[in-house]
Amino acid sequence: MPSFRPLLLLPLVLAAVLVPGSANSAAKGIALTATVGPGFTIRLVDANNNPVRQLDAGDYSITIKNLSPAQEHNFHLSGPGGVNKASAFDNTTVTWDVTLVNGTYNYKCDAHPTLMKGSFHVGPLPPAPKKLNGKVGPKRIIWLKTASGAAVKTLKAGAYKIAVRDATKTDNFHLIGPGVNKKTGVKFRGGVTWTLKLKAGKHTVRSDAHKKLRRTFRVTPAA
Repeated sequence: MPSFRPLLLLPLVLAAVLVPGSANSAAKGIALTATVGPGFTIRLVDANNNPVRQLDAGDYSITIKNLSPAQEHNFHLSGPGGVNKASAFDNTTVTWDVTLVNGTYNYKCDAHPTLMKGSFHVGPLPPAPKKLNGKVGPKRIIWLKTASGAAVKTLKAGAYKIAVRDATKTDNFHLIGPGVNKKTGVKFRGGVTWTLKLKAGKHTVRSDAHKKLRRTFRVTPAA
């Protein structure tokens, strides 16, 4: 007599595949874990418990755990691609399936946004700002130089980190250009650091007290 057992098992196999909540409806993406508390701590870590600083674009499953006994915190994630999700102020563990695209994402506790916050970047990291050094004083001198010590005459448009040493109380260091207007005080003496995006065009560094004390340079469009 022929056996019908394979035909009887087939509906059960199909049911296991199609029933919502089965093993096949597990998390869709790479696992990350977010925690708020205890205390005023907020973290986002990968499967190896390393803090998340940079990720590749793609699908992720973020499990949010509230470790605050007082239930005073939540986890709020926002960023490119329309991501704007906030957990509840309770101890319920939830998992979000999200698609992250290139850009910077920020997370915070809505109740304590200045104390509990963080960010991470998705996609290739932007290049680090190039370093420049500026100085005014102690005599009637003013200059802007590259990290290698060459006087700046031309630069490519982009991000720069400018360390300025103001060594006089009779002049200041004033950088002016398209979209840029940064200066120290004439009576100020000390150091400051500015991180700026320099756009194409003519730029000037000068003293406001003695405007003939000046240097100019040009910024050309980025390639």
